Amino acid sequence: MAASLAGVLVAAGCADSGKASKSDPPTAKGGAPAAPAATTAAAGYTKEGWFGGADGLHARLAITGVERQGAKSVLKYSLTSLDQAPKSVPVEIALLDPVAGKLYKPTATTSAAQLAPNATRQMQAEYPAIPQTVQKVTAITPGTAGEYTGIPVTGTGDSPAAGSGAGAPGGNPAELYDITEGEIKDVTSSGTDVTMNLRTDVLFAFNSAKLSGRAKSVLDEAAQEIKAKADPDKRPLTFDGHTDSKGGDSYNLKLSRQRAEAVMDEMKKRLGNAFKYSAHGKGEAEPVAKEGGKDDAQARARNRRVEISYVVRQQTGGTTGSSTAAAGGRGGTVAPAAFHGQDGNTVASRYGRFGADKRRLDVKPFYRDGAYIVCVFTITDEGPGTTPPDAAYAHKDYPGGAFTSFSVLAQGGKDVYRAVRVGPGDPGKPAVYVDPGRATFLTAVNRSQRGFIYVPAPPGNVSSVVFDGGPFGKVLNVPVS
Repeated sequence: MAASLAGVLVAAGCADSGKASKSDPPTAKGGAPAAPAATTAAAGYTKEGWFGGADGLHARLAITGVERQGAKSVLKYSLTSLDQAPKSVPVEIALLDPVAGKLYKPTATTSAAQLAPNATRQMQAEYPAIPQTVQKVTAITPGTAGEYTGIPVTGTGDSPAAGSGAGAPGGNPAELYDITEGEIKDVTSSGTDVTMNLRTDVLFAFNSAKLSGRAKSVLDEAAQEIKAKADPDKRPLTFDGHTDSKGGDSYNLKLSRQRAEAVMDEMKKRLGNAFKYSAHGKGEAEPVAKEGGKDDAQARARNRRVEISYVVRQQTGGTTGSSTAAAGGRGGTVAPAAFHGQDGNTVASRYGRFGADKRRLDVKPFYRDGAYIVCVFTITDEGPGTTPPDAAYAHKDYPGGAFTSFSVLAQGGKDVYRAVRVGPGDPGKPAVYVDPGRATFLTAVNRSQRGFIYVPAPPGNVSSVVFDGGPFGKVLNVPVS
């Protein structure tokens, strides 16, 4: 099920991307008209779109801003129905801090009950206290209007409560987790913790726990990163060995433990006694990739790994809330985006077949919002059948998101940057991602609906990327502003 970013009320959607047959040969189409889902208004921060579930409320949502009020922060906005009949929909808006990498969830449910055609309702939502250093946030709405970047945060409030649980499951604010897949390692990281999965095919020979010659440079690089980022005063560095599903359980458990201990011993030599260490063997019990599909060899290679986890050392007095320099220099230093009220013209189009039906993906120019790239696109059902109301485009290894089969690569690079996850997650289990909460808001043929995902920005201030549209295929040279 595609999980709602806001948490509870927006309907979830089951992914049908697995039903896609081969796409039509990719063909580029430039200059297609921008979708009408995003419009601007002279006053406030305004877009129109469809909200709630499939074929939900057509409305104009105008945000005034966010105001600190004591121990809480308050988002003020209005909703104007553009529909033909009264409708009731939940309106759960999350606030994203693209500098600190946190997501603030509303502390109570908000809904537009029986909103009559042409009626405007003034609304507000409450959140935990947002730090005084944060100057702008992005409002993530549950609909085709999507993200409202550059929303000002004003007023003076209380300091956020200590131990608010940002790094814990269900914490508010929630930590945002970057997911990067590489040939040598996969990394999942937030502002509080990092998990580095080193591929054992690089570290060891087949069925061996003896480190290879190539392992030295890999472990040297990992040690430098840990020394620069990890907090030795927090929990121990943990080394968990994992195998794929081939072989017996007891053999895999023993091999995974031996490999974890071998890596831990080498890291001790590089890091010394400043850290505490812990090694475990998990065998095949915790795969990060689903085996048995057409990409079985790649999935098994990802599952064969030694997982190093550590707590990030917190910087004091570093961030101003106006620009970001992500851990390790990823993404350079970029401020939160200004309000992005209108998408640009279509860069390229790709097509996918889902059973007998055909859908078109129109890729728009992407843009930076703090440490992230916002990937913007529209999907149009070209028939002959309508789009199922629960249609989504989830990757089998990242269930729960509306568009987790979509990703970004730097030009000439091999690392894959995937949708940003909200909060800690368990491999293979449904999670929440920074997206609209569902993929399908309009089901009729020839209706275009806007979608978006947030992905980690690659190193440096990139001006273009390769966009992988999952079942629709890849698009080269998508501009990033």
